[in-house]
Amino acid sequence: MQWKRCKITRVSILTKGKKRGLLFYMIALISLGIITQLVPEVTGALTKTEILQYENMQITDEVTCYFVRNETVHLAANAGAINYYIENGVKVRKNTKILDITPHSAGSDTSEYADMITRLGKTDVTLTQMNSARTGIVSYYVDGYEGYFTPEKMSRLKYKDVEGVKYKPVNLTRKTTLAGEPLFKICENNYWYMIAWVDPSNIAKYEVGNTVKVDLPMGQVKASVEQMVDQGEKWLVIMKTTMYYEDFTKIRSAKATVITQDYSGIKVRNSSITTEKGIIGVYIKSKNGDFVFKPVKIITSDGDYSLVSVSSFYDKDGKEVSTVEIYDEILKNPKQDYKADGKNIKE
Repeated sequence: MQWKRCKITRVSILTKGKKRGLLFYMIALISLGIITQLVPEVTGALTKTEILQYENMQITDEVTCYFVRNETVHLAANAGAINYYIENGVKVRKNTKILDITPHSAGSDTSEYADMITRLGKTDVTLTQMNSARTGIVSYYVDGYEGYFTPEKMSRLKYKDVEGVKYKPVNLTRKTTLAGEPLFKICENNYWYMIAWVDPSNIAKYEVGNTVKVDLPMGQVKASVEQMVDQGEKWLVIMKTTMYYEDFTKIRSAKATVITQDYSGIKVRNSSITTEKGIIGVYIKSKNGDFVFKPVKIITSDGDYSLVSVSSFYDKDGKEVSTVEIYDEILKNPKQDYKADGKNIKE
């Protein structure tokens, strides 16, 4: 029995030793992984130079865009069965027959579109005819605000009256209709508008007459800034476009990124930019390893980085000045890490 107890003790010791070895092995693996991740970042942080690259820099603004169109809603003149001739999204000429109604007695006098009819009843965009009132695109999606968001009224719209409303488009395609119910609308597509309320801190990004790019859920649309209205806490920005957007006849509002400025050039961190004798520039590495000063012309800056001209630019006197090239190697922070000694830069 004594021998068995010793054997058990020995096995226990061996088992603990294996566990301890496995633990050390796991710790070593984890440590190696951490070091592998950190070394590139550490070495990158210690590198005092970087290679210049050609990039784009965009000035953007995150907004909610509201769609404004010339659009006319058509109502049913009588109750009956609907026979459609034109599909949703098709462009038609004025007076094109869109659908017919075969009259029959209504089974109910209660309309599921009562709220929409009430909103439409306060506007002048409704017609009781089955032919298109104008040349445009047929849409069977109506929200009842077609007479509210109009080009004539848009500059007078207020943010407080718009922001909390849910603009849910309703698909009106169905088999039957009651008299006075909405059936379809015609949207003019030669041009349309997007409006957005912008904080005063961001309004400097916009300028009347400038072209902007608006990134919407289903693609990008180019537009021109038509008008900017100071409404106190917010600015109303009105943008006009002639571009086709797939959902423009359907939705009323969408989250959007407005690209107000789009620049191209060589990207330089601002800490790399310094001055020599009142001239703005950077220090680039020459073939012999010395660092020489090169003037730069700043195109734009976001506070951390700047875009500068490539190869050459013209100064205020009209003189052409040689500047940085793509793949030049420059100092990241000449003021902090290096001292100038003539044309050479030494630590």
